[in-house]
Amino acid sequence: MPRFAVSAALLIASAASWSQALPPQPEAPLDGRRNQKIERIVHEDAGNRIEEVRYAGQTQSITVQPKGEVPAYEVTPSTPTRGRVADERTGGAGGGQRFWNVFNF
Repeated sequence: MPRFAVSAALLIASAASWSQALPPQPEAPLDGRRNQKIERIVHEDAGNRIEEVRYAGQTQSITVQPKGEVPAYEVTPSTPTRGRVADERTGGAGGGQRFWNVFNF
């Protein structure tokens, strides 16, 4: 009788392990080009309003609107992928190139 009880317990335990659900399979990764986040960040203080657009964590454009009578200007962000050597005359501190739109004056 004890042999039958032990074998029955083992049979029940093995049946329980077979009836457990399999872990869910991971989904296929999404296409990185279609799964990028667009962020619009606005910083404002007493003197300026700065609007920044980021795509996939990389800054795409920066627009600065001073509060005074000065027209707005844009800053072209420097990207590490361009790999340009920093020129001391252009201020190689990591900032981008600044420019004004002449037609907005």
